[in-house]
Amino acid sequence: MKKNKIIFFCPNITNSGINKTLKIYTNYFKKFYKVSLVTNTQNLNLLKGINKRIKIINLRLKFFQKINTLNIFLCIYLLIKNIDKKTIIFSMDDHFFLLLLKFLRLKIKIALRTPNPIFNPKNPKESEYLSKNIFTGKVDLNFYKYANLVVTYSKNNKNYLKEKFKVKNVEHVYNYFPKFNGKKKVKNVYNIFFVGRLVYSKDPIFFLKNSIELLNKIDIRIHIIGDGKLNKILKKMSKKFIDKIFFYNFVSDPFKKYGNKMDLICITSRFDGTPNVLGESMSYKIPCLAPHGVGLSNTLLKNGRYGYLYKPEDNLSFKRKIKKALKNYKISIKKAELGHVSLNRFNKQNTLDKLRNALSKI
Repeated sequence: MKKNKIIFFCPNITNSGINKTLKIYTNYFKKFYKVSLVTNTQNLNLLKGINKRIKIINLRLKFFQKINTLNIFLCIYLLIKNIDKKTIIFSMDDHFFLLLLKFLRLKIKIALRTPNPIFNPKNPKESEYLSKNIFTGKVDLNFYKYANLVVTYSKNNKNYLKEKFKVKNVEHVYNYFPKFNGKKKVKNVYNIFFVGRLVYSKDPIFFLKNSIELLNKIDIRIHIIGDGKLNKILKKMSKKFIDKIFFYNFVSDPFKKYGNKMDLICITSRFDGTPNVLGESMSYKIPCLAPHGVGLSNTLLKNGRYGYLYKPEDNLSFKRKIKKALKNYKISIKKAELGHVSLNRFNKQNTLDKLRNALSKI
């Protein structure tokens, strides 16, 4: 029996949670659909991990990447050339112009996943950031109702989209987190890690500034995995501590490579979705510290039962929780082990299978 087609639309692939989710989705759906990916990505390392059976349509045109709107139009052109009436377009990001085409009566099937984050007036920092781009603020969300399916990562988002923007077919689907083995022990010197893009929204400066202030109070080593615009600033801040602060740049699978060394993962996002780094840390039984009320931090850590939560952007709260996590490391290990068990909430049946069932109905 001939498989239906699903084309994933992701014009600009970066070292982000969307890239991780894209790989999980494409590799899962290849069993049930004829899967393609439309993008315009220069760095082929970002495409590693995508199964070879998946058709990647990628012109690698550097000029278009410099102007995001042109890049989106290029990818829409590539998309239209490769669809038929039964094709499902699954948009991972930059949805606006696709939804505009649907509004203008183009007969296409669109499923989209809300990017991290979406415009949310309850988070002033998030709203301020997103309002800088007209298509990622309320204008974009007003067109979500034209999608055949909207997938979002939280119940709050689902209710917000249904009530405020009249989106009829919206499904709440968590990210998928498989579980791995991991074991931690009490030590004399602990390794604390930041893993993520070195950009404003992830706030690695907050992480490093406060971690440096702890160097004279507790015996720690500071590790930063990631790349981004703030890389030079972070390295300049670290000059006096080259024997205690270590940079690794981008690592494709950091938990697999350094998981045994990670004693505490610190999430310092100003705003976020899940975040993926937190779920992945839990999947390896690594003790975690995350900001209260940002993304799904409270849900993943069950309000502190499975890890530690600090007051967002509060220096004192952050440092106190790091000291507490390391001083009481046996308790931190226990929290991480309970968190590992709790990831059954994010198993394949509750995430990927649920998503496939929703797609089958459009």
